[in-house]
Amino acid sequence: MKIPFIILPSRATGERRYSIDNLSQGIHYLNSAYTNWFRNKHQIIGPLFQGRFKSILVDADNYALMLSAYIHLNPLRAGIIRQLEDYPWSSYLDYLNLRKSHITDPSFVLNLIDNNTLKAIKKYRNYLIENQDMKDPIRESYHRIALGSTTFIEKIKEKIDQESRRREIPSTRTLSKYDTETIILKMTQVLHIERKRIFDKKRGNLYRPLAIYLIKRFTPLSLSEIGKLFKMDYSAVFQVLKDLNKNVK
Repeated sequence: MKIPFIILPSRATGERRYSIDNLSQGIHYLNSAYTNWFRNKHQIIGPLFQGRFKSILVDADNYALMLSAYIHLNPLRAGIIRQLEDYPWSSYLDYLNLRKSHITDPSFVLNLIDNNTLKAIKKYRNYLIENQDMKDPIRESYHRIALGSTTFIEKIKEKIDQESRRREIPSTRTLSKYDTETIILKMTQVLHIERKRIFDKKRGNLYRPLAIYLIKRFTPLSLSEIGKLFKMDYSAVFQVLKDLNKNVK
């Protein structure tokens, strides 16, 4: 399924959403080749895009309609335009069949509404008009890892747990040179911080995810065991490690 997309100026919302068949490859292109070309052409310095690329798993059958509507409503919420049809830098015009694009396919979302395309388009347009104050659906996601029904989330949690167990091979876990307390002690000494700073849940505390990463990297503790240490769900530990790996890259 080719998903809906929108491009917004950073001063409006700081948010950009794109649709590309190979999303990771597309984002890499935007952040490298395209960014370099744009900076050279317009003689600007610094990053072109704000924030890091993030993705979550979505239960499309239950949330595709809501997500596409929220994405298309962005320029209206930002106050850039008064009518969505006046904003050409999104896939909304393609959904209304007012334009044909090779980078998005509205059929999946429209078929969720009605099998008759013309009726589906009319209902979709009305849906957006009636839901202009829609809250960000991602707020309902599970630890910003997955968005979907209870059954869908349980399947994702099971896959995360299976992947966690697969990576934690007993033969390699016994080779650890460090234990948790040693790592925490070294952090307090090297970084000149108190122990409680490492466990502080305050937003923006970088010592906590760093400790989680080091403990996962150099000790035999599983995600569940690390979660108990930091009073977190194992899936939350998984997300911390995932985010940290992206930042390191």
